[in-house]
Amino acid sequence: MSILTGLWEQRGTKAAGQLGPDVRLAESGLATASGLSTSFPLDAVPQYEYAYSNTWRKKRRLFWRGFLVKRPGQRFSTVADRCVAVAKPAHVSSGDVLEKLQACFASSQTFAPLLQSQPRRPSKGSDQVFKLGHGGTLDPLAAGVLIVGIGRGTKHLQQYLACKKTYETVVMFGASTDTYDCTGVVTERAKFDHVVQEEVDSKLAQFRGTILQLPPVYSALKVNGRKAHEYAQKGEELPRPLESREMHVDECTRLHWYDAGQHEYPWPGEQTPAPAPAICVRLTVSSGFYVRSFAHDLGIACGSRAHMVGLIRTQQANFTLGRAAESEDLTPAITFADLEVGEDVWGPKLRSQLQAWCQANPQRKGHVNGREQSTKDRILMEKAQRPKQRFRGEWIAETKQERILQQGGKFKGKWGKELSKTISNNT
Repeated sequence: MSILTGLWEQRGTKAAGQLGPDVRLAESGLATASGLSTSFPLDAVPQYEYAYSNTWRKKRRLFWRGFLVKRPGQRFSTVADRCVAVAKPAHVSSGDVLEKLQACFASSQTFAPLLQSQPRRPSKGSDQVFKLGHGGTLDPLAAGVLIVGIGRGTKHLQQYLACKKTYETVVMFGASTDTYDCTGVVTERAKFDHVVQEEVDSKLAQFRGTILQLPPVYSALKVNGRKAHEYAQKGEELPRPLESREMHVDECTRLHWYDAGQHEYPWPGEQTPAPAPAICVRLTVSSGFYVRSFAHDLGIACGSRAHMVGLIRTQQANFTLGRAAESEDLTPAITFADLEVGEDVWGPKLRSQLQAWCQANPQRKGHVNGREQSTKDRILMEKAQRPKQRFRGEWIAETKQERILQQGGKFKGKWGKELSKTISNNT
């Protein structure tokens, strides 16, 4: 009988043969001073290295109960806690995308170990879900790359909020709206006969480098604890005006120019194509940049008015759209069409994303609390082999006097240094 099996029987917990399907321990496993020599296969999910649990206290409790075993030189972690990218379609909110992914992943074999590793909450019902979050929201009108954190991978989303992003937007001249895009109400119209390709190209140079940008009122920026668009939707005035912010634009390039009659974008609230020119621009910008504000400011710079009629996020960090993947360092996003087909299609693509993310974000395996991982493994096994006592102490008391000193003594743990040194040397 192994030492760990004996500990299970002493504590009245499950035996080695009653472990769950995700954590299996060989019956012949023995504990050594250098670490665990037990086999720890993860047959269900061979592409992941770790199993189980959230906090260190829970991991330690599960370990002594026999539900969790750690291999030497490795850290505890959960299964499939990663960040992936999804190609969000237009006219779908970022929250709807998360709900769609939750429904697809919860019933899949790829993320079954992640659901099994999470603690059960009877108060939440029988439906088990895992945490999902996105690294930077997209407007419902916009499409493109949406980074999603899965499980504890949501803790890594902060690095994607502050990274650079690349967009392709279509700006149409002749009218401005309250939301700065085609979903709003027209607030002002202006002439656009003088707006030609050469003039707009010259004005694009003003938006390269470091610029000052005023955010739109219809935004999620907080003003006195409330989002700015909440004031606008209720017809209330902002307690204070929004301030311009410094932004950095690495690229502002024209991709296409559309003369009147060469596009099918209508005026807001109408169905027929508008007889106004439009331009498609590629932008590589810093975090916090509003493409809608760029469209509004471009119209004013050209002596007219303008609003955004289309937006695609083509790249965020190393995630990009599948059709734009031109480098091995870029990871293509999963499309909604793949999710509709089934796990047989999106499963292999998602696993490749998980592996690429793991290579780009290696897990730290040592020096977490000031000790190397091998030292932590050795201390853990020494504690497992040490005889248990009902009182605190690192040495075993043999006489009555030693037991009194070990339990605090007359002076609550303070005794002569010579006696304590003698006792420690004898042990």
